[in-house]
Amino acid sequence: MVLGVDVGGTKVAVAAVEGVEAAHAVEHPTVTVSADALLDGIEHAVREVIAEAGEPDAIGVGVPSQIEYETGMVETSVNIPLTGVPLREELGKRFGVPVFVDNDANCAALAEAHIVGEDHLVMLTLGTGVGGGVVIGGMTFRGAHGLGAELGHISVNPDGPACPGNCPNRGCLEAYCSGQALERDATELARDKPGSRLAAALDKDGRVDGRELVTAAEEGDSDAVLLMGRFARMLGVAIAGYVNVFQPERFVIGGGLSRASHLFLDRAVQEAAARALPALYRRVQISLAQGGPDAGVIGAGLLAEHEIRNTETATQAPTQGTA
Repeated sequence: MVLGVDVGGTKVAVAAVEGVEAAHAVEHPTVTVSADALLDGIEHAVREVIAEAGEPDAIGVGVPSQIEYETGMVETSVNIPLTGVPLREELGKRFGVPVFVDNDANCAALAEAHIVGEDHLVMLTLGTGVGGGVVIGGMTFRGAHGLGAELGHISVNPDGPACPGNCPNRGCLEAYCSGQALERDATELARDKPGSRLAAALDKDGRVDGRELVTAAEEGDSDAVLLMGRFARMLGVAIAGYVNVFQPERFVIGGGLSRASHLFLDRAVQEAAARALPALYRRVQISLAQGGPDAGVIGAGLLAEHEIRNTETATQAPTQGTA
C-alpha cells in the first residue's frame, strides 16, 4: 500500500493510491510560514490518511520544485519554502518508511500515462507558470540528476520577454503561455488602450486578472481574442518541438488554464501540425489531460509504487558469479 502526497502553493492533498484510484483522500491548506511548519502540515495530513488506510509500504511526494532525484534534495522551490531542504530524508525520518520525492508535473505526467494507457507521453501543465513531464517507455524522464524536463523553459523566441519564473532566459514558453504572461500582456494592452474592454477590467492594483481576459475573449472582444491567438500560436510552436524531440504517442495539456482550452487548443494544434515533422506528427494524439484534480496525488503514489517494485526486483535478481 502506498500513499501519494501532492504539495501545492495553496493545498496539501494526500490519499492512499491503488492503480489510478485515490482513496481516503484529505486536503488541507498549505502552511507556508516556514519549512518546518510546512513539513508539520504534510505530516499531519499523511497521518490523517494513515489512520484510515493503515501503514503504507512507501510514500510518494510531488512538489512544485526542482528535485535532485537520487537524494530528494530540493534545489529550488516555487511558492513554498523548501529550497535547500533534504525533503526525502526529513519525511523519511518522520514516517519510518521509504519516501520518494519528485517534481509535481512529473507526477502528473506519470498519472496521465497510466490513466490513458500510454508508455510514451508528454504533458504540459499550463497554470501560473508552465510545467511539464515526459514519460518514455513507461518511465519518467528526469535527465542525469533528476532536474531535467523543464518544458516551460525552452525558448520559443530568443528576443522575447523575460521569463516570469525563476529563470534567466528570455522568450521561454512560460513567458508566453502562462497565467502570469497572459495577465502581463492583458495589462499592458489595457493601459495602452484606455477605452477598451480590457481597460475596463483593470483592478484596483492596475492589473487585468486572467479570468477577466478569458471572459473578454469568450465575449468576442478583439483585443482579448488577439492575445489568446498569440498564446495559441506559441503553444503550437512548442508542441511541434516536443513532438520532434520525444515522438510521444500522446501529448496532453493540463493545468488550470486548460479550462480555457476552447479559446486556444484548436489553433495550437493547427500550428503544431504545420511545424512538426510529418512522420512524427501523424503518430501523435493531442488531447486534454484526463487525470483531473487527483492526478498529482495518483502520480505521487505511482512514483512510490514504481520505486518499491524496482527495489524488490533488484533484491530478487540472482547474484552474478565472478570469473
